[in-house]
Amino acid sequence: MEVQRKTFFASAQEAETAFYDARNRGDIEGMMAVWADEDDIVCILAGCQRASGYEAVREAWRRSFAATHADVRIGNALVIQGALQAIHSVQETVTVAGERQPRPLLAVTNVYARGPLGWHMVLHHASPLPAAHDVGDAPKILH
Repeated sequence: MEVQRKTFFASAQEAETAFYDARNRGDIEGMMAVWADEDDIVCILAGCQRASGYEAVREAWRRSFAATHADVRIGNALVIQGALQAIHSVQETVTVAGERQPRPLLAVTNVYARGPLGWHMVLHHASPLPAAHDVGDAPKILH
């Protein structure tokens, strides 16, 4: 299947803004316009298995959008920018109407690559952050 790219993103930040706009609208076409059209893209949604390849990533987002409508806000951004790649480390706050308990903050890594068709996402990885009171109890690990 050949995918026709309709959207050119002039910067990684422009692609990230489009990603979160599409996510908040539950817009699968807008979401997939942000992703690179390659088989070596990877998406790991919090609590889900890794999706690798364009069709698997699309299916992961389709299931996510079908399950619930969420409002996602990002903050605490750290951006590492190169000529051909950008890494955005952010925290997501996810709110779902009707849920009584707030969802845990998510630590998210979004990676964008620049090619002849502009900037597009190649990786999205989300993991729940430990609760604030658990952080002090966490073991100290040196890498």
